[in-house]
Amino acid sequence: MSVFVKTMSIVGIALFYSCTNDMKIVNALPDLNNKPIMSAVEVNIERNDSGEIILKAYAPEFAYYKNAKDPYQEFPKGLKIETYSHYPILESSMKADYAKNLEKKKIWEARRNVVVSNYKGDTLVTELLYWDQNKKIIYSDKFCRVKTEDGVLYGKNGFEADENFTRWKLKNTKGTIYSKNE
Repeated sequence: MSVFVKTMSIVGIALFYSCTNDMKIVNALPDLNNKPIMSAVEVNIERNDSGEIILKAYAPEFAYYKNAKDPYQEFPKGLKIETYSHYPILESSMKADYAKNLEKKKIWEARRNVVVSNYKGDTLVTELLYWDQNKKIIYSDKFCRVKTEDGVLYGKNGFEADENFTRWKLKNTKGTIYSKNE
């Protein structure tokens, strides 16, 4: 028994003194907070309610950063979303060259070549759009253009709209409205 105790004591002492943290090695380890825990390509999403399609989404690439300080989902090569009132009747659509979903804040950010359309045919074009899921609004403080059947309007300082882009207002507006002669 004494040989076993002596051997274990020597092994324990050796392990205790050999466990040091070389800062060069520690600093060289990857920061897992900056790495996605999940990624995918050619992502197709379909959401149903009582068997009826209410949303379709497509993204060429997807990454989920759950370990980040503020967890988020990123769509680095863009995102396209379509919502339906009664499938296949399109309610609204949005596409962008880049999108990000801030999970805790429930804020979506869409950037570069953002285009939003509603069922009336109104089309918004901007370079930046936010969707606040809690307030159920979309907005931006960046220049935007809205084309309607009645003309083209510009929002020099952005816009605000309901999340389906059916009711909207532009900030610092200019544009052309076509009037119908009766």
